[in-house]
Amino acid sequence: MKKLSLNILYLLGIFAFVIPSMQSCNDEPDGDNFYSFTGQMMSEYLTANTQYSQFATIVQRAGLMDQLSAYGHYTCFAPTNDAVNAYLAKVGKSMETLTDADCDTLARTHLVNVMYSVSEMGGESSTSVLPTQNMMRRNLQITHDKDENGNSVVVVNGNSRVFFEHQDDSVENGIMQPVNAVIENSTLSVPSLIKKNPRVSIYMQALEATKLVEKLEAYKDNDYDPKDYEEKIQYMTGGSIYEVANPPDQHLYGFTAFLVPDEILKNNYNVTDLRGLYDLACGIYDTMYPDDVNKPEHAFDHLTDPINPLYRFMAYHLLDRNVQGYNYLTVRDDVGVDKSLANTTDWYTTMLPYTMIKVERLNVAKWQGPNGILGDRYINRRYDDTHTVRGVHIQPSVEPEYITDGNNGVYFYIDDIIAFNETTRDVVQNCRIRMDFSTIFPEIMSNNIRMNGTYTKDDESKYDDSYKYGKNYFFPAGYLKNVTFSDNNTGGHFIYRRPRCNYYSMHGDEMIANGVFDLEFVIPPVPFESDWQIRLGFAPMDASQGASRGIFQIYFDDVAQGIPLNMDERINSTAVYGASSFPDYLEIRDNDEKRAEDFKILKNKGYYRGPYSIFHDANNNVNTGERFAKQPSTVRKVLCTVHIKPGQDHRLRIRNVSTFRAKEKEAMLDYLEFVPKSVYGVNDGGAAEDDL
Repeated sequence: MKKLSLNILYLLGIFAFVIPSMQSCNDEPDGDNFYSFTGQMMSEYLTANTQYSQFATIVQRAGLMDQLSAYGHYTCFAPTNDAVNAYLAKVGKSMETLTDADCDTLARTHLVNVMYSVSEMGGESSTSVLPTQNMMRRNLQITHDKDENGNSVVVVNGNSRVFFEHQDDSVENGIMQPVNAVIENSTLSVPSLIKKNPRVSIYMQALEATKLVEKLEAYKDNDYDPKDYEEKIQYMTGGSIYEVANPPDQHLYGFTAFLVPDEILKNNYNVTDLRGLYDLACGIYDTMYPDDVNKPEHAFDHLTDPINPLYRFMAYHLLDRNVQGYNYLTVRDDVGVDKSLANTTDWYTTMLPYTMIKVERLNVAKWQGPNGILGDRYINRRYDDTHTVRGVHIQPSVEPEYITDGNNGVYFYIDDIIAFNETTRDVVQNCRIRMDFSTIFPEIMSNNIRMNGTYTKDDESKYDDSYKYGKNYFFPAGYLKNVTFSDNNTGGHFIYRRPRCNYYSMHGDEMIANGVFDLEFVIPPVPFESDWQIRLGFAPMDASQGASRGIFQIYFDDVAQGIPLNMDERINSTAVYGASSFPDYLEIRDNDEKRAEDFKILKNKGYYRGPYSIFHDANNNVNTGERFAKQPSTVRKVLCTVHIKPGQDHRLRIRNVSTFRAKEKEAMLDYLEFVPKSVYGVNDGGAAEDDL
């Protein structure tokens, strides 16, 4: 049995490496690839090594041994007989009383359809989720520890340790990663997992008392069947790229809960019971919603009412999406973010209506503050050159005896309460809110679609349906909540394109709408009443690039906003920039006069350059990448400036009004910015908002 070196892994990867994250609906490899090797296969490894005989029996009863005897690209976290016996004793079963269904679950929990060496499972200090789900379509949490000899080892789901001396054992169709304990993926819902953890008993009582716990039980839309739609579609994008997209495999609901342990509630707020938590909530939300204070529903005996302070308090700790794991709280691997200049940031709607939280990964050392932990995630933080709001720290893990990843979501410890209070509203969220399109619709995250695949790899051929490096998806009618899409019978679709970090997209991924379409969706809520500028980040392409972009009318709440947007015009064109030559931004950035002139020219046409802190590079390397601010093909366009009140739904509509070959046109939708007048207004006084 030989160990796999990185070079050998690379060579194997040339012909066998299939990359995360969503595989096809069928977990079996393509039948065309079933052929024999002369070396040892994974099935032989299991049957030839007696210490894995019980797991081999489980795999055999699951009907997977033939699959592991053929060509593949698997990772197998094989538990030893001692590990299996310990698990059986724990659940009160024996090998004889395990059902075939039990064996199927156990076998698939330990198998991943992609090869991973331990070096590809994160650094020693990382807490993450394996980019590819196991064959049960569940995430595997990865942490790192030391064994009894001081060796660094990978730990899966908190308690299954990969043996250092056997890690990366190679077979012809994958990598063996033997473990000392059976890996457990809970089939329980998020609230059921929370209830098992006595350290968060007060928050659990509050979830039950408000009946929010009932909302967290939703798991799957059983009426959704991808077979009701086209198996796949072929489409052209960017004028010359031919791709395949599929309907989502499932329609899962998802949730994320942020929980404050009882000990912190007691130490920080002297809260030891439900009544104390209610009183704490009143101190926050009576100020934010003064008109509701004297209503009967405000009282302690009306905790299930949505205007009750405790209900609001708990709802703001909940997201209506499954973020999948700690390293997915912000965009995976910080793709495209210059971490020396900006914290990686995402915004998510909460289950408190018309509110969002800001989640950011602390990257920038000068904004670390006295208690900040570089590389960790925070909620509602604003620690920069002018503000010192520390935010709430999301703990990377909980005690190993508790499972945090359920069948419909995940929970995290936080080191303080989160609240939609005056500081959150008027300081933290009084900023430019930049949202990747894939975060606007919760279903994209709950169904493990966002950032799926290998962002450093492009498709290998025209209309490539091997899905070797990930999948593109189209969304059937009704799949995305609060979204309507019609295509006037032209075969158009609303599509998520998987990430490729060499593309002119903020994190390598993007959404497109094609055909003679009419797309409308509810925009995320703004935190306070103001005039707001709504900007679209996208990549314009002109005819010289084989453009398939087009011309689109924008509506806000059904009111047309100005002249149609022409996505064929790059900002260095005569139509946008005028007769002046388009300057290299890297050369004028430190020249106040030239930079101000450049800004003025674009502002007068309703454009901004792309962000300076965002770059694209084939290997996601900032040192060799090109900044969006430099590129005339990465822009932000002001769609409208409108007065928005919080607490109301507002809709953005994009309609294809192209007149030439209209059904072939597409709108490229990368990200949205919501900018209050307090931010964009400085642009009218000779100054300008930051270019990050």
